[in-house]
Amino acid sequence: MKLKTVAIAAAALALAVGMTACGGAASTAASSTASSAAASSEAASSEVASSEVASSEVASSEAEATSAEYTVYNTTGSKVTELYLYDAGSEDKGENLAGEGLADGESIVITRDVEADKQADVVYVLEFTTEDGNTQSFDTLHYEVAPISLKSVDAAAGATAIAFEAPQK
Repeated sequence: MKLKTVAIAAAALALAVGMTACGGAASTAASSTASSAAASSEAASSEVASSEVASSEVASSEAEATSAEYTVYNTTGSKVTELYLYDAGSEDKGENLAGEGLADGESIVITRDVEADKQADVVYVLEFTTEDGNTQSFDTLHYEVAPISLKSVDAAAGATAIAFEAPQK
């Protein structure tokens, strides 16, 4: 929008310069046209700036309200006895999110809230242990809304121990 007002002001200035070359009377009219175009352009810029500030404040408050949400599905074929989501590099894993255990086929929703200006820097570790003692982790989980399917050790023989998808029904 600001670019549009700048383009209008530039066009008015070009028109004024062009009319000046054509004659003296036209020069005065062009000059006043250019002045009024510049004034209206400046007023429009002020309105746009005010609007952008208001929009920015709304966007900022909306960004603060954004939560990371991970729907974690147990597709390991075993009961998950331990499930942690913690900051990468932290020694403290926090509470066991699996509680009494997460049976195969069950899911849990995990939410996290971080200040809007820090969300881009967040990196989590998602770690889980199955009842047969196998522990796996994914250590580059970012602040987002995503479905996550935990894989068995055999299925995780590929790139990661998780898949960013809900299980197929």
